[in-house]
Amino acid sequence: MQPTVKFDRTLVTVLVDEVVHVMLELAAPPATPMQRAPLDVVVVLDRSGSMGGAPLAAVTQATAQLLRLAGDNDRVGVVAFDSDVQLVLPLGRHDADRDGHAVLQLQPGGTTNLSGGWLKGLEMLTSDVRPDALRRIILLTDGQANAGITGVGNLAPLVKSGHAQGVTTSFIGFSDDYDEVLLAALADAGMGNDYWCAGPDQAAQVFADEFGGLASVVAQNVSVEIAPSDAVAATAVLNEFPVTQVAHGVQVALGDAYGGEHRRVVAKFHLRPITADGPIDVATLTIRWAGTAGDVALHTVTVPVVVTAGAANGGEVDPGASPEVTEEVLRLEVAKARRDAREAAERGDYDAASGFLRLGASHATHLPMSEALVHELSIDADRLTAGQWDAGDAKRHMARSRGTSKGRRTEYSADTDEHGNPI
Repeated sequence: MQPTVKFDRTLVTVLVDEVVHVMLELAAPPATPMQRAPLDVVVVLDRSGSMGGAPLAAVTQATAQLLRLAGDNDRVGVVAFDSDVQLVLPLGRHDADRDGHAVLQLQPGGTTNLSGGWLKGLEMLTSDVRPDALRRIILLTDGQANAGITGVGNLAPLVKSGHAQGVTTSFIGFSDDYDEVLLAALADAGMGNDYWCAGPDQAAQVFADEFGGLASVVAQNVSVEIAPSDAVAATAVLNEFPVTQVAHGVQVALGDAYGGEHRRVVAKFHLRPITADGPIDVATLTIRWAGTAGDVALHTVTVPVVVTAGAANGGEVDPGASPEVTEEVLRLEVAKARRDAREAAERGDYDAASGFLRLGASHATHLPMSEALVHELSIDADRLTAGQWDAGDAKRHMARSRGTSKGRRTEYSADTDEHGNPI
């Protein structure tokens, strides 16, 4: 992982409260197919009654296709759940034609025992462990967890305990009736991804992308510890990554890194008034990860964050300032506006929600090639003013907010391009 630190400003003024945004970009090395770790993946499918018809047909076909994507050294298992849990395929290497047929025979059932399905997947991955394999549960649901263990307060610690045992979990919300807030919290607890799959036509792509990403993992458990100096009055992380308080600051958990991708974390530092000219130590960034190519190796890199204080410069150009940071901050502000709007709309405060989206549209006008984004936010603001909001709107704004914040595609719907952007 190659770290690069960029600033929206590197020159600050003495005797004044200043704000500095710092963007850490981590460039992952390319994935090497011959050296990648083997995969142990269990797909956990909701087959409750609401999945009947085209949804279950599309999801089972996508799962059967997943068997064709597995490499010679990969193992796949399949679990289905409604009120009960069914082992469809044990963890192993499967014949795509013969064993895929068993997946295609699944029929819809009753309620949604999400915890039961997840626990069966965890059992499969922890009872037959290959030390060199990456282990992941991919769980798809279209509804509320209404049987077994329920509620984010009970489910999140459960999924987090799986991660402590070396099993990550990704969640796919299908259609418009699932709880997107719950699945996002569970994905964060499991250090996996969360997706909104809007309908049957997108099922195959979201499965293929999740499996393909897992097959290109080059680093696991990537984290960034931000330790501010005494010169900093307050620190905030603008992304939606899980953040944990540690002894000298906060730790941001980025999860796995895919070959060739760039992960970004933006921190906002409120500086105390500086009393003298010269360099100011703002913070120390400590990046940690485990490499997965060949033998597992733990890595640590420390990066200092330093700016320069001086008298007001009368418009002098800041040579260290990066417009990329300014743009990324604006994108994250748009993501926050989406998140705030969704929360306000769910409370029934449509006027506040409309205001948040108009604020997001105002931020977006300063971004390049943002016409479609500004149009989308403005139209939705008008709709909210008219009292219009539905479950699809909530999931769309949630997915686009999370996708921007985490730097990965999270939305699979007919009105977006391959990157999840509105078209």
